[in-house]
Amino acid sequence: MLFQVLTHFPERYHFYLESGLPARAIKKQLFRVEPVCIRDFADDSRKGRVDASPYGGGPGMILQVAPIDRALQSLPESLPVVLFTPRGRRLKQEDVSRLAKNKKGYTLVCGYFEGVDERVAEHLVDYQVSLGDFILGSGDLPALCFIEAITRLLDGYTGSAESTVDESYTKGLDSVAGVNDAVRLLEYPQYTRPREYNGWKVPAVLLNGNHKEIESWRNEESVRQTKMRFESK
Repeated sequence: MLFQVLTHFPERYHFYLESGLPARAIKKQLFRVEPVCIRDFADDSRKGRVDASPYGGGPGMILQVAPIDRALQSLPESLPVVLFTPRGRRLKQEDVSRLAKNKKGYTLVCGYFEGVDERVAEHLVDYQVSLGDFILGSGDLPALCFIEAITRLLDGYTGSAESTVDESYTKGLDSVAGVNDAVRLLEYPQYTRPREYNGWKVPAVLLNGNHKEIESWRNEESVRQTKMRFESK
């Protein structure tokens, strides 16, 4: 799987890829990331500048459409293009699972400055994605989150195939605390050694060896944790 990333800061991706599970997965040739510097596609007359003031006035600078278009046209692989923007669809685990089925990969466009010329969204991208209702300084962190969320579903990425099956947002619940739509369950609480620390004990049911009771407790806790999340909103 290939990720072609249009960014102002190609060096940010090298740090991420040099450690942990991503480094192991790249060594296994499960995926690769090719950062592309948008500034390399600026107009010659502007000496690397790819931003300009917004028409109609206002603060900040806007990332221009032309450099992004030229950068996209230069890429060796034609892949679905993703733009990270607060107006995009909020990324959920079911979206990640669906997107991960495209084994060829994606081209990611990382905004910067005050925003991106709207013609990028209108004419050059296939998906607009948001991580949540908050603002970041660039699209690089969303791009890295997008890459990790998808690549960890690749066969061989994690130590166990079960690691990506029984976890938060992978199982559904018909209704929660008055919410009409079906929601995705949060994972049950997890514990490990020691059995007691500072008087804080591991739930006894996890220590009795009865797998049916353990499974029942975990299901109940998943529902309880999910309801608590919705009730706290």
